[in-house]
Amino acid sequence: MNFEDFRHSVSIEVFDFQLIADYFGSLKKVRDKISSFVRDGKIIRVKKGLYVFGENWRREPLCLETVANLIYGPSCVSFEYALSSYGLIAERSQVITSLAIGDSKTYQTPIGQFEYRAIDPQKFKIGIEYRNLEKEGGYFIASREKALADLVYRTSGIRTIDQLRHYLFEEMRIDESMFRSFDFGLLKEIAKIYHKNSVAMLSQL
Repeated sequence: MNFEDFRHSVSIEVFDFQLIADYFGSLKKVRDKISSFVRDGKIIRVKKGLYVFGENWRREPLCLETVANLIYGPSCVSFEYALSSYGLIAERSQVITSLAIGDSKTYQTPIGQFEYRAIDPQKFKIGIEYRNLEKEGGYFIASREKALADLVYRTSGIRTIDQLRHYLFEEMRIDESMFRSFDFGLLKEIAKIYHKNSVAMLSQL
């Protein structure tokens, strides 16, 4: 019973402690075996109980959005990371940013920094999309409209349309042609629930 056999038997790239424990269940000290795999770089401990295969043992690139959902939740990828994945902002976000029910948290892990910004459940649930990755499961991500609304909602000092326009197109350098293709009906629905003037102004803009 070796690591190569374990890797061959596992079709996913992200897994939990229980999966390893079940496979090596006949061993007296499963945790020692796991620690040795971590030391050798065969697996990486993202947080307690959550692992990914080491770089040399991966069959596919890691889906950081899936990992983000698993680290802390309920959560969905949003804010800068979602906007950059949609191509709305040119700069690739180095932090995997998410919206979450609960407390705001930051996790510094061997595979990246994951940041969670808290919001109440009613605001959380509108505008979320699910991406099915089949064998890897899937992940929740904010729609383009929600990701931008979340960013504006958490940004202070936006009181006028001109200030909003400057923030979006000058500071954040949002792609204006993509912005014009938004579902402004959805933005209005989001604005009704978020109860903030700056978010309401998105659909006006």
